[in-house]
Amino acid sequence: SAASDVYKRQGLTYSQDVRTTVNGYGHFDLGVQLDDNAVNSEMSIGEHDLFVNSVFKEDISFLGEFTVEVNKHSGFKASIQRARLKFQYYQNHSLIIGKMHTPVNYWNDVYHHGRVFFPTVNRPIALSHFTPIHTLGFRLQGQNLGDYNFGYDVVVGSGLAQNDIDISLNTGLSLTAAFHFKPIEGMRIGGAYYYNSVSDASQLSSHVLHDEGMNPLYTGSLQFHLANSSIAYFTEKIEVLNEFSYNATSTDSLGLAHNFSNYMYAGLRIKDRFVPYVAVDFLVVSDNDLHLGSMLMTNLIIGYKHEFSPNFNIKSQVEYRKSISMEDDHSISNFCLLYTSDAADD
Repeated sequence: SAASDVYKRQGLTYSQDVRTTVNGYGHFDLGVQLDDNAVNSEMSIGEHDLFVNSVFKEDISFLGEFTVEVNKHSGFKASIQRARLKFQYYQNHSLIIGKMHTPVNYWNDVYHHGRVFFPTVNRPIALSHFTPIHTLGFRLQGQNLGDYNFGYDVVVGSGLAQNDIDISLNTGLSLTAAFHFKPIEGMRIGGAYYYNSVSDASQLSSHVLHDEGMNPLYTGSLQFHLANSSIAYFTEKIEVLNEFSYNATSTDSLGLAHNFSNYMYAGLRIKDRFVPYVAVDFLVVSDNDLHLGSMLMTNLIIGYKHEFSPNFNIKSQVEYRKSISMEDDHSISNFCLLYTSDAADD
């Protein structure tokens, strides 16, 4: 699978001889932020992840992912990020049922919540705004088909106005269609499309989108489209990832809004475990978008990763962030120095 490629790059493997494997992942964050001549620093225990993979038979398996993260209001919050049952019904073709990461882009499909595998400290900006993170439903999947290792995913699951715990199968479901192929070792090229029709946009689930800035005042219907293209190339020396997303939202009052995002990462591996890297991340939301509200966000990153082992690394990066709310004509810029210590315990 796509996730197993990440494990292979880190020297890890799934063992089909073991019926159940349990892996733990965690990280600690330290950040310093310069904003309007004020210096703010913060240390956080971060998110801790329990990753469970059980093989019941050769063609039936279960994947579970459970996290505990800091909640500033109540201390800690536990969550089930994934709980999916996989039935491989014919060769490399499978049916998956349960809660899963929506395969709308490379990042959301490949990386789980263990940040030790992230190329940068944080996720791309789009995953905090218009990328649907989770869905509960049914998934048809094919992997490593033919000479170019073609793969596909078709998902029918919970929509933006539903939660991902229990859903109605009568209305509000989303559709995701994705494909990828791997023409050479270490490279994956793919595309995806996501669609959801929402009758009342005020019911949009912030948990699905990981966004707290959605406009609760708009209560009309919303047609949500998301298209993504990605290319990833990870070898023993070179690391490259580019993800481009186009989001279109159509409302009954202001019509069609066009939104864009792009995340570009490049790293160079030196002597196996030293990885200096750069990244450019931006997101543009149209001024007639009633779902998120108009905005322009950019993030320029220069960083360094030191791998002590496949299961432990330290990432340090300097960021320049700029955010403009077009509605209020308000701009915020700041410099950040971020440091994270990631660990995985097998």
